[in-house]
Amino acid sequence: MKRFGVIFAGGEGRRLGGVSKALIEYDGEPLWRRIQRELSAIADEIVFVSPRQPHWLEQDGDIIWLADHLIDGQMIGPAGALSAALAYASERYGEDSVIVTTPVDAPFFKSTLSDALLVELDAAPHQVVLAETGDRLQPAFGVWRAGLAPDVNTLIGSGERALHRIASYIGAARVSFAADDLRFFNINTPEDLERARRLSP
Repeated sequence: MKRFGVIFAGGEGRRLGGVSKALIEYDGEPLWRRIQRELSAIADEIVFVSPRQPHWLEQDGDIIWLADHLIDGQMIGPAGALSAALAYASERYGEDSVIVTTPVDAPFFKSTLSDALLVELDAAPHQVVLAETGDRLQPAFGVWRAGLAPDVNTLIGSGERALHRIASYIGAARVSFAADDLRFFNINTPEDLERARRLSP
């Protein structure tokens, strides 16, 4: 069973002054490289999904770039990234392959988080498993079987754009984590970045 590590990077970083989140330096390296390193521990390939091909991608030939799927030429957020990644995995390695998703702006992400989701996926006949912290779903952190591509596209075509609702329609399982688990911390503002630097282990 092939596993694809999928980095969602569609955010434009407006609250960060228009700086690409992928290029934010944290602890001496850009966020994209931190996420890539962690995903490489559990995935056969790493896929970076964004609206436009990043100029820095040539720095690492091991990352595959995919363009977000658009609707009528418009971005639709993480749903577009999910659709593109599922289609790629299904076409390349078949319906039984799995994508492991995480956002690019999570500096404390560890592969152990996704590993727990994969264990649940393998333990029961689930098609998708998402993380939750306390009573809050974390839909960008999930594992999805590539065979879901047609179902996801149907839901998107019907107007559904939210990952948590797409997953709910499909019957996603959940794995619970502590509400204060830093692996889910994400950077949206300069204040978040400063806090992340203070929280650095």
